[in-house]
Amino acid sequence: MQPSVLDVRLLADVLYLEGVLAGARKKGLDPELIQRLEAVVEHGHELAVMLADTVRTTAGAHADDNI
Repeated sequence: MQPSVLDVRLLADVLYLEGVLAGARKKGLDPELIQRLEAVVEHGHELAVMLADTVRTTAGAHADDNI
């Protein structure tokens, strides 16, 4: 899978989970569930940052090879 497809897919999944979290808060669901959703969303953000760093590093390495 292309890195850009992974970026879009990961961001779409995190955005979806943010919506689920907002809905859980709005409906006043169990605080433990909300905490777990918050943790999942935070982890998704961390993965997005790591993936972006990896893509930049890989692109930079390929650019250096082509010089």
